[in-house]
Amino acid sequence: MKLRILGVFALVLAATGHAQADDRTAASAIFFHDVTKSTCGFKMTPESALKAATTLGMSGLVSEPLLSAVFAICGEVKKGNKSKTIVIQVPDNRKVLRKVMIERAKWWQA
Repeated sequence: MKLRILGVFALVLAATGHAQADDRTAASAIFFHDVTKSTCGFKMTPESALKAATTLGMSGLVSEPLLSAVFAICGEVKKGNKSKTIVIQVPDNRKVLRKVMIERAKWWQA
């Protein structure tokens, strides 16, 4: 019985990993998070990075929405914006202007 439960658990993990392997938005969100952290020193929550990536349609690692969003965030940080959330307006992958709210991470978060 325990072996059957372990097999079902392994099957669920394999299916989840396979579903995420094709998702380029998650990879773009991680890349977006890391680039803003290293470029401007802005630490955002992973949830905000994923939300921004899905809203802007980031599917590639070097895409126009990604670079526009990084430049907008760095501009807000250089202005001295120390609030918990930063609101940016950048064009998405279809050139439609989108408003995205990005939360600043706490000191213990990534």
